[in-house]
Amino acid sequence: MRKLVIATLALGLNLRASILIGPHLHDRFGAGPGRYALLVAVPVLVAALVRLPVGVLTDRFGAHRTLPAISLLSAAAVAVMGLAGSLPAVVAAGAAAGVAGASFVAGSALLTRTLPYGQRGRGLGLFGLGVVVAVAVSAASWRFDPEGRRAALALAVLLVAVAGVAAAMLRDPVPPEQRDNVVRRCAAMARLAWSSSLSLLYLLALGGIVSIAVYLPVFLSTVAGFGWFPAVVVTGVVAIVASVARLAGGWCADHWPTARLVVVCYGVAAALCLAGVAAARTVMLVPVIALIAVCDGIASGTLLALIGKAAPARDAGAVMGVTGSVGALGALVPPALLAGAAGLTHSYAGAWLLLAALLLAAAVYVAGRGLSVGLGLPVRSDPEPGPTAMTIAVVGETDTRWGGAAVVARLAELAANDELVVVYGADGLRTRVSGRVMANGLRDRLPRHRVVAVPVGRDVADLGREALVLGEFVDAGMLAIAVTPAAEMRSVAADLSIYLQADRVLEVSFSRAEGARLTPARK
Repeated sequence: MRKLVIATLALGLNLRASILIGPHLHDRFGAGPGRYALLVAVPVLVAALVRLPVGVLTDRFGAHRTLPAISLLSAAAVAVMGLAGSLPAVVAAGAAAGVAGASFVAGSALLTRTLPYGQRGRGLGLFGLGVVVAVAVSAASWRFDPEGRRAALALAVLLVAVAGVAAAMLRDPVPPEQRDNVVRRCAAMARLAWSSSLSLLYLLALGGIVSIAVYLPVFLSTVAGFGWFPAVVVTGVVAIVASVARLAGGWCADHWPTARLVVVCYGVAAALCLAGVAAARTVMLVPVIALIAVCDGIASGTLLALIGKAAPARDAGAVMGVTGSVGALGALVPPALLAGAAGLTHSYAGAWLLLAALLLAAAVYVAGRGLSVGLGLPVRSDPEPGPTAMTIAVVGETDTRWGGAAVVARLAELAANDELVVVYGADGLRTRVSGRVMANGLRDRLPRHRVVAVPVGRDVADLGREALVLGEFVDAGMLAIAVTPAAEMRSVAADLSIYLQADRVLEVSFSRAEGARLTPARK
């Protein structure tokens, strides 16, 4: 709980630092809508660029070092914003404050490593309530210092203080590792992100929330005729509602760790975008945007929880860094579409329709490949030094139905070190589909292995021949999956252990509280 509170407070103050350029541009320099939108994009772009390297550095040095460092850099940037007297200096300092967005990466990596499997979604959702801290600080600074100079200096002091608290009280539960070169690791994670559908889905969800938080004030003031102060107040309320919805999405992922809820969220958001066409330039535009933010919040909370549940502890920083980078880039998509549509057609209808089409396509995609999405980001499993054993792992379809990500991650860890044969209990078409998804998930995480699935029966004569084939696969360095009827899987595993002279037979079981567990197989 202490780590959660400190990380959430640090996130809230850093989020406030990352968007501080907006009030400065409006209140001190009176930047017009076009210049405002362009200049506010600079810290968002900086955040997208630094989140992945910060994640990799978090894996190497620990969040108890990277989170204070981020806070100190943010403090320096906002102090310059408070003291600067020219627009170029404020823009440069605002760009540097984009580093503050990487606090999300360090904090979420820390919590992913700290929290038990069954509490990870809720914990990451509570961490997202740092938005509430940012809104509260924004409201206080607006009340006492509308121009923002003294508020910026006060925020810098708070950031220095929280950096000191984090350095003194946070400890990373996973020992840091000196592994790959940082640049090579970033390049590998970037390739993984852009080859994974999960990253693109997260781009839509988190990108929508961030773009609403950053660009909604100028959108409401120019399109809906709001004054600047009411537009900022509405934006704060919508941001809080979205962060609470994100908590709800994480809680749901703890209890039902599948991607089904994402289908509903994207489908409803697509319908709301169509409603946005009809509500343009009317007072109904605000509740439409608020409901879209709720859908984005639930979807992003669900996806973040699925990613966090599948991420190996020692790679949590890189995983959160690459997904955070994708989400920050996604924040630039909605305003770019709206601005482009307004410039070409003098109407926002085309942009709303295009957003609806993207969200609907995402809903259809997840509906067809929900099991694959539920496996999380396919981070590769690297072998650790240690003795090699011949292991047979028994897995039933009911465990992969709810806990596919946890089961695949645990099997990948076994296969990275042991000679492994998986006995998979399969009944019916649905189970065969989930078996193929599991095999694909193992291929993603074990690039040096070939994964083959072999149907295995209970007949004694056939089982001997099939065991010989499985043994040849193992000798060739492959990961073999023996697909057998669910009722027979334990007896088949026991017989195969004799034929293959296995060192151990383990049963992989899933629980929503603990994730995938390895226990000696029952006789």
